[in-house]
Amino acid sequence: MKNFCYKYNRFLNFHQKYYFQFRKYTNLKSVLMQAENRTYAQAVEGLNSLQSNAAVLKSIGKSNDRNSRSLPEMREFCQKLGYEPHDFDSLNIIHVTGTKGKGSTCALVESILRNFYSSRKESMTNKIRTGLFTSPHLVAVRERICLDGTMLSEEEFTKYFFECWDKLELNNLQQGDEDKQIKPGYFRYITLMAFHVFMKEKVDVAIMEVGIGGEYDSTNIIEKPTVCGVSSLGIDHQRYLGETIDLIAWHKGGIFKANVPAVTIDQPPIAFDVLKKRAKDVNAPFTQVETHTKESLGNINIGLAGRHQLKNASLAIELCRIWLEKHRNIKFSNEKVPQEFVPGLTKVRWSGRSQQLVLEKYPKITWFLDGAHTLESMQVCADWFSEAVIAKMDKSIERILVFNCTADRNGAEMIKQITSKNPYIHFDHANFCTNITFTTNQFKPDLQNNTIRIDENLNFQKTLAEIWPTLIPKSQTSDAHVFPTIQNAINWILEHCKESEREVQVLVTGSLHLVGGVMAVLEIDV
Repeated sequence: MKNFCYKYNRFLNFHQKYYFQFRKYTNLKSVLMQAENRTYAQAVEGLNSLQSNAAVLKSIGKSNDRNSRSLPEMREFCQKLGYEPHDFDSLNIIHVTGTKGKGSTCALVESILRNFYSSRKESMTNKIRTGLFTSPHLVAVRERICLDGTMLSEEEFTKYFFECWDKLELNNLQQGDEDKQIKPGYFRYITLMAFHVFMKEKVDVAIMEVGIGGEYDSTNIIEKPTVCGVSSLGIDHQRYLGETIDLIAWHKGGIFKANVPAVTIDQPPIAFDVLKKRAKDVNAPFTQVETHTKESLGNINIGLAGRHQLKNASLAIELCRIWLEKHRNIKFSNEKVPQEFVPGLTKVRWSGRSQQLVLEKYPKITWFLDGAHTLESMQVCADWFSEAVIAKMDKSIERILVFNCTADRNGAEMIKQITSKNPYIHFDHANFCTNITFTTNQFKPDLQNNTIRIDENLNFQKTLAEIWPTLIPKSQTSDAHVFPTIQNAINWILEHCKESEREVQVLVTGSLHLVGGVMAVLEIDV
């Protein structure tokens, strides 16, 4: 009996071994066969499946161990795609962090470099091929990865998405991890995909915007960028970066690298000192650039609205100057703004930030869109909006505020920045809604965000509506409305305007997700 059991176990082990080999083979074959007939919708669905929920994000914010594992894990995922981080040195990267304006700075850098040779005879032969990685997106996730100023097409996104997806699947199978489905989270994945796209497309420069912080951010696997930039710092993402400006500055300065120029604009003194020390600790040449005035820019009109863009333009100009000196061997004179930079400064576009537009379908309405989401950025939004509407202060104009922010921010204080900026600017209505864009039957997968927890009872929106009368001057009266979706809030405005003979100005602010949702509802091109 003992001998029989021994032989029977050998028999089972033999067949089990070849069963699993056959299973691995068939799974590998299945993955390879899936590469055909993929759709953009499937790519977005796959990407959304990688989103972390709010509970996981909260645990990350409290875990130092999670931070310490972040970059080693990101490097492992790189290797599974066939890259080593030093491979990305060939992308001649410009790495940008900050609290406010880092996206605008990246957009300015990209536009300056892409248009640099437009006024030169050698423009066709020396044209700079640009790659731009930013976040978040407004309407379509494809906005996050741009080539030569244009976001990836649905076909391009699908192709590159599944090249990365399948390599990770194959790697898991080859390592015997097919049941674990080991993949990076949403932001890590799209970061890896951006590196992959830029490598495959052989861009001359990759402009990479940091997601959150810098020290532990997924983009910080970069080893040898050409130059690093820090835009304006302020208080934001305290759960992940700390409650004070010096702690936040420490994280931002984490992108500095040895012997790589580090450039910033004027900062709060304590933040500047932290950045300077972080640069010194890694032997990074550190520079603070002066902010240009409109006059020192030659009175040109920057393509992005608002006085605050002078800071972002000043930083972008210096980042481009350093890049061109190193990679195009162009030596600039002492002129503050090279003439070749002007086309890029004037042609730059960056949707959803200090954006004013009138749609042909709704000629009575002027839309003011700004994704301000911190107290400091809301102050900037207030300055911009006040300047934009000051020319039309007559009582025949009706104004409507559309607002939402995440519940962990002080919505009342953010709104005060707008309502107290100019007491003569009167909002007749305030619409408070969630960041859910459409009703269920019009769901758009690109706008799915599992990291935001929505209160179905709308308690946060109701609270804002209740305190709205205390946030406006006592001499004014205004109606507050609460809506479950962005679409409901916008539809109310459109219906209201049909019944009104007055011209209407609508300010949408408090969240980039809100602005993106409004653009989706109104079918505004990014």
